[in-house]
Amino acid sequence: MNEMDLKKVIQSVPDWPEKGINFQDVTSLLQNPRAFQQSVRTLVNQMEGKGYTDIVAPDARGFLWGAPVALYLGLPLHMIRKPNKLPPPVRSRDYKCEYAPRTLEMKSTTPLNKNSQVCIIDDVSATGGTALAIAELLYSFDVTKISYGCVIDLQFLGGTEKLEKQRIKTYSVVTYDE
Repeated sequence: MNEMDLKKVIQSVPDWPEKGINFQDVTSLLQNPRAFQQSVRTLVNQMEGKGYTDIVAPDARGFLWGAPVALYLGLPLHMIRKPNKLPPPVRSRDYKCEYAPRTLEMKSTTPLNKNSQVCIIDDVSATGGTALAIAELLYSFDVTKISYGCVIDLQFLGGTEKLEKQRIKTYSVVTYDE
């Protein structure tokens, strides 16, 4: 199958969610089965054979890519949710998102430890706030081997650079430099 130029599939929404923001709408990939399949396959190909033991995906769009990646790689999927969406006990982390303060939660009974090699799968990397908060949650389980894979990387917002400074390897399907 010929590879598609996924940037041609991703729709840009000017001035959303705020004036001056050119939002890259990842949902346009979901509406095109071939594009969605290619985006999942690209993430799987980037991760295959690298020793990952677990996939972690944040609520809600991260689930859309995290689940098929975990399935294809034969790995457990652990969900990161917004507050009060998981039954207790949970561990939580507060962080600053691009637009407002947020909190993330993860089951405290999640079987992760110092031997786990985890890849966080999300839809978009922007300023890195969500990914760094998830990494903090993973550190609380003594996980030290963390990577991050996303569909769209908005590199010009600095998130990738922040992750790499924390020694978190990053993967992306599509990158925007400006």
